[in-house]
Amino acid sequence: MKIVFDSKIFFSQRFGGSSRYYFKLFENLNLLDIDSFIVSPLNYNEYIKNSKFKKNIYGINFSKIKFMDPFFNKIDKIFTEYYTKKIKPDIIHTTDYFKSNLDKIKPLVVTVHDLTHEIYYREYGKNKDFRPKERILDLADFIICVSQNTKKDLLKYYQINEKKIKVIYHGNDFDNIKENLKKKDINLNFKYFLYVGGRKRYKNFFSIIDVFKKNKQIYNEFKIICFGGGQLLNSEKKILTEKNIDLSKIICFPDQDDELLFDLYKNATALIYPSLNEGFGMPILEAMSLGCPVISSNASSLPEVYGEAALSFCPLSHSELLDSLEKIAFESELRKKLITLGLKQSLKFSWKNCANETLSVYKRLI
Repeated sequence: MKIVFDSKIFFSQRFGGSSRYYFKLFENLNLLDIDSFIVSPLNYNEYIKNSKFKKNIYGINFSKIKFMDPFFNKIDKIFTEYYTKKIKPDIIHTTDYFKSNLDKIKPLVVTVHDLTHEIYYREYGKNKDFRPKERILDLADFIICVSQNTKKDLLKYYQINEKKIKVIYHGNDFDNIKENLKKKDINLNFKYFLYVGGRKRYKNFFSIIDVFKKNKQIYNEFKIICFGGGQLLNSEKKILTEKNIDLSKIICFPDQDDELLFDLYKNATALIYPSLNEGFGMPILEAMSLGCPVISSNASSLPEVYGEAALSFCPLSHSELLDSLEKIAFESELRKKLITLGLKQSLKFSWKNCANETLSVYKRLI
C-alpha cells in the first residue's frame, strides 16, 4: 500500500497543529511499514527538514520563504502532479482543500480540522453561505474529523453522508521526545501563565487581559507569556495601554520552536486556553503531557481533550476565569492534582493509535 500526503500545508507552516498532524501520521505509518510519502515541492517546514524518512519526501526546503504567490502555486501544482504520478499511490490523503486536479484522484481522503471559517464567516469578511470545503468534501471518498465536535459542526454546515465520516483524535508525543530536545536557556526568573497560539478572533485572548488585573497579587507576582502568534501588534499594545496593563507584563515569543515551547510548558504555573472554538486543542494535550496544569474554556472540542483534568470555565465569563486563575495560583495541592490527572489523560492520545485508525480507513477504501 502506498499513501501520498499531497499538500501545501508543509509549505505554508514552519510549525503548526495541522502540519504536525500530517507529518506525525506520515511518520507513524512508515513505522508501521506502510509506504507513505509527502509531496510538497516547495516548503519551509521544520518537520520535513528534520525528518528521518527523507527518502519518502518529494520537495525542497526553503527555510526563509513564508508566503505563497501565483508563481509558487503554479510550481507546486506542476511538480505535485508529476511526483504523484511517479509514486502511483493507492490512496491520496490531501491536506489542501483547493487543489484543482483532485477530481482525477481516487480514492481520496480528507481530514477536516475545524469549521471556524464557516462559523465565524463575518470575521473573515464572508457571507453566511461561505462553504470553502464544499468541493473537496464532495470529491472525498472518506472524511476524517479530529473530534466529535468537529464532526457535529461538519454535519451542520455541509450535506454529507455520516457513514463516510470517522472521528480520529490527534496523538501526542511531546513527553516522549524530551530526550531529543535541546534545552533552551531562557532564564525566566518570574512566575507566569502561558498562552499558546494566535490571539485574533475566536481565540478570545483578551479575556485573559480583562481579568489579569482584577487580583492585585496575581498582577504583581505573575506575567503572561504568549508563544506563537507573532509579536504584539500596535493595535494590541493600544488595547493593553487602555486597560492600564504594563506592557512588560506581556512577553511574546513569536517564533514557533518545539524546544522553547517544551521549556515554557515545564515551567509555567498553568496554560490558559480561553478559545471560543477549536477543532481539537493541541496545546492542552501538550501541556498535560509535560506536567503543566491547564485552565481551559469549556467550549467546542476542548472538553474532549482535557476530560476531568483541567479547571474549566465558560469563555464568556470573566468571573469564572478569574476564579480559576486564583485557584491555580494559590492552591498548590490543586496544582499537583491537576498535574497528575493531566498526565493520565494525555496517555489516552497517541500518534500510533491515530496512524492505526487511519490505516483502517485506507484499507476499507482499497
